[in-house]
Amino acid sequence: MLRRLLARGLVRAGIVTYVFSALTLVANLVTGIVSARALGPSGRGVFVALTTVSQLAGLLFALGVANSLSYYIARHPEDGPRLLTTWTAMLVPLTAVAIAISELLLPTIFSGDQQAIDLGRWFMLSIVLVVGLELNYGLLLGMHDFLVYNVLRFAQAALIAAVFVVLWVADEMTVENALIAAIVGSTAAMAAGLARSVVRVGVGRLDPRLGAASLWYGVRGQGSTVATNVTARLDVAMLPAFVTNANVGLYSVAANLSLIVHQLSNTFAGLVLPAAASDPERGRIKVIGSLWASLVVAGALAAVLALFARPLIGLVYGDSFRDAAEPLLLLLPGVVLFAGSSILAAGVYAAGRPFTATFAQLLGMAVTVVGLFVFLRSGGITAAAIVSTVSYATVFAAMLIAYKRVSDTPWSAFVPSPARLRGLLT
Repeated sequence: MLRRLLARGLVRAGIVTYVFSALTLVANLVTGIVSARALGPSGRGVFVALTTVSQLAGLLFALGVANSLSYYIARHPEDGPRLLTTWTAMLVPLTAVAIAISELLLPTIFSGDQQAIDLGRWFMLSIVLVVGLELNYGLLLGMHDFLVYNVLRFAQAALIAAVFVVLWVADEMTVENALIAAIVGSTAAMAAGLARSVVRVGVGRLDPRLGAASLWYGVRGQGSTVATNVTARLDVAMLPAFVTNANVGLYSVAANLSLIVHQLSNTFAGLVLPAAASDPERGRIKVIGSLWASLVVAGALAAVLALFARPLIGLVYGDSFRDAAEPLLLLLPGVVLFAGSSILAAGVYAAGRPFTATFAQLLGMAVTVVGLFVFLRSGGITAAAIVSTVSYATVFAAMLIAYKRVSDTPWSAFVPSPARLRGLLT
């Protein structure tokens, strides 16, 4: 039974993905430890806030390129060359607009912090890398080049971690150098990935009609991608305007640790989309089986983090970060459900209904935005954690209903009974 299970492509790819995701998280943990110890809560707060703004802007103006290319190339591999050329042409002006808007918003986001504003002026150019990586991930996933996809994600994180360690040992670790290190890691990953994609996919002619169709798919689903990242990161992005940089640093540690649970499933969800889209007959089995596996892994990891939160944070990040344990415990219940929602969203995308996934994510984003604006000023990082957990639970419930409807799946099919588990394993 185990041999039959391991013989399935998605299962093998899923195991590889979880292994590389774990390695990536270790690399990110090293990065977080070094930045916390070398920069302190205030310096880390500036670093995290700037990278978060860059990530959100890049994902917003990428217009769902990763999901769109993943879906279209999985369904019609012969369209890959034209999609690569056409999307590249479309993304150039969009990236320029993203940089310009981010530059204009910096004084509002970092009011009174001139150092952060000055650093952000040149760091916002890294939005080019965010968009380029999204383009490349879509190409790799659409080709089912899952191993290279995972290797590149790990290599990016590992390179950044290595540069951080070198800077720390050399006593050259500053916020500016940390931002440069992030750019170096992203540039290397993007260059290697695009070289691989161009060789595998090829370059074709501009195809406005195919570009418009795939763009419309991406736009309909873009709200889901943006809302997911807003729900996960808006709290960190908004905190500088309401709390001290030290509290931003504490909350960023809690948020990063909690999102480890989500990131594992979210990375795997990238594989579920093209796997289910290319095999509609078994798509529902793949999605539900992946959902069960993701919830089990997420729940186990969250339980470990909850049991050892305070001593673990103190040991890893230093005693000054121990108070991050309180918001972490509040975040963990919701983030387990958030992990499951990423798999369900992949199933909705694979069914060709990206806007349905967007609607479910927008509900969660609305909870996040309203909750943060109402409670953040008075409740600080505790309120941010509670709002985020409620938002994550809302997303899961909405996405579960959405997938049930688009796939015409009865509620009983989501219950992992012994009979259904045996059916999955045979």
